[in-house]
Amino acid sequence: MTAYNAFVTPEYPVLFTLRQEERTEPWTASPAPGESGDAGGGPGVAISIALLVKGMPSFLTTCIVPDDELVDVVESLEGGDARVAVVGISVTIREGTDGGEATVIPREEGGEGEPLEGEVNRPAAFVSLICADGRRISVARILDAAGRRSPEELAKHVIKEISRGVQVPDLASTP
Repeated sequence: MTAYNAFVTPEYPVLFTLRQEERTEPWTASPAPGESGDAGGGPGVAISIALLVKGMPSFLTTCIVPDDELVDVVESLEGGDARVAVVGISVTIREGTDGGEATVIPREEGGEGEPLEGEVNRPAAFVSLICADGRRISVARILDAAGRRSPEELAKHVIKEISRGVQVPDLASTP
């Protein structure tokens, strides 16, 4: 198993709002390394999460939580200050043919081999919120499409920017 360096922010107060959502397709999630995603369907709640960084709200994500998990997630978010963890890893992507979108290709554990034709290795940063009770909530996957940094350099950059109050959606376009 590959060991990853995780970078963690100091603790910040958590802000969140809830909105009811109805989904017809299965629930999906993009889990960070070592985390599992949820599958299922039916109603759920959209939770928009922000941190209070240097006195200003800093938006992290909006994620859909199935109704049967809502109470536990809300208790975790209300349980105290939270930290953000960022892990940098190398991912293999397949360049898309429609609009240049990239698809992340899962590899076996420790399988950072040479990419196949039409694939390329790129550094990525997986961002998670760590609640006071230890619950991890996947926030974002930030891909360095240009591949100018190592995964560790990208993760350090992302954690530094989050600590400065930069919004996570803005990090996706950071060179």
